[in-house]
Amino acid sequence: MSIQRTVIVGGTSGIGLATAEKLLGSGHDVTIAGRSAERLEQAAKRLDGKARAVAMDAADPASAKGAFASIGAFDHLVLALGGNIGAGPFATIDLADVRRPFEDKVFAHFATAQAALPFLAKDGSLTFLSAVSGQAAMPGTAALGAANAAIAALAPILAVELKPLRVNAVSPGVIDTPWWRFVPDDA
Repeated sequence: MSIQRTVIVGGTSGIGLATAEKLLGSGHDVTIAGRSAERLEQAAKRLDGKARAVAMDAADPASAKGAFASIGAFDHLVLALGGNIGAGPFATIDLADVRRPFEDKVFAHFATAQAALPFLAKDGSLTFLSAVSGQAAMPGTAALGAANAAIAALAPILAVELKPLRVNAVSPGVIDTPWWRFVPDDA
């Protein structure tokens, strides 16, 4: 069997970085992508230099297209993008903070997946990272939940449209990652 090439966008921390570690341990050729040069460097060190690190701003379609052109052909794409802006009580959350998870997650996932298609193996896989907030009724997560539900809704549509490419969305629950740094330690 040939070596599987996997690109993880949002691979500099949290679930994306853990996925890179796991896939490297399984023999994959891994490329991590992220917009912060400093975080890319730190992640590459944590991965013992075994993964290629590529700068990409997933919110910028031109950046994504250029990054994928530099990466070349690959078999699997993992989109582990998002931010923690958008939490707060429905009655008082600012509309700008409702837009942000859609910009950071939904639009970035959508545009990055589009940019990757010419380079992604037709029989490979595309994995979106959603979150449990897209299915759970948790107070204070209306904006985050709506964005994650949009990602979860996108996956089955693309699974049919992009066959034989396998398309899935993973919706993790609360995972101990840097995403949760905004929560006080006592909480």
